Amino acid sequence: MNITPAKITVRASESDNMLLEQYTYTSGSVEPLPRHSHIEYQFGLSFDCQGEYYYRGELHQIPIGNFSIIHSGEVHSPSERTYLPEPAKFWMMHINPDLLQTAAAEIAERPTSLPFFPTAFLQDEELTDLFVHLHIASEKNFFQLEQDTALLLLLTHLIVRYAQDSPSMRPLKSVRPAIMNVCDFLQEHYARNVSLEELANVAGLSRFYLCRAFSKEIGMTPHVYQMQVRIAHAKRLLAKGMAIAEVAFKTGFYDQSHFGWHFKRLVGVTPGNYLGKSNNFLDRLT
Repeated sequence: MNITPAKITVRASESDNMLLEQYTYTSGSVEPLPRHSHIEYQFGLSFDCQGEYYYRGELHQIPIGNFSIIHSGEVHSPSERTYLPEPAKFWMMHINPDLLQTAAAEIAERPTSLPFFPTAFLQDEELTDLFVHLHIASEKNFFQLEQDTALLLLLTHLIVRYAQDSPSMRPLKSVRPAIMNVCDFLQEHYARNVSLEELANVAGLSRFYLCRAFSKEIGMTPHVYQMQVRIAHAKRLLAKGMAIAEVAFKTGFYDQSHFGWHFKRLVGVTPGNYLGKSNNFLDRLT
């Protein structure tokens, strides 16, 4: 019987020693990959097909929706199946060990060894949501601060909950002056695509400590605060009659569609509707 090969589509993005991949398979025949290893950690999530890995001397069945982990440098191979009866979709993340070790050190506030994860997969809905959000933020070119925060939140959750000998988080000390400096910086540079590392330097804190302290003092993460500052400036510019496309550019959005999506999410109406209402109000006053 002639079996049609599966069509494989891959979407990928790369930044800061991290590679994100989104695989889509049609049904059909597939060629198993040989055993191999790589320096990066490999994390995966299958949406509709049970995963299989030969890893640490045995075959692991990865249930749909579970978060799989291949440790840095360990030999492994994917499933040996040669046919997919149904379409399949899974997302992967390859990340340099230095990023995990840096995150672990920031959590512990001291040098640490490379995090080790004793299990091959995890069933954790929150971890899955963080993984998906990171992929979406990178794929849609969200602001750098949101991408940085998404990565840090994912690594923090993974390390604190599942790493062997995981570091414990120390109680937060009051660093309000440093947090206010960050707020002032975001207010002044609201249109810039700043990174979490840049804000950490402004505060004189680690990225991890900054996110924790900022959320405690302000009640939201730095990237959410940044977005609210941008939208507040956008509302003022729209009320002055500035064109929507120009407002999007001046407030740091990469296109009008991106601006409109965030504006409606936070304000409740599109920029066009907001502009119309603002003009009608001003007309009644003049």
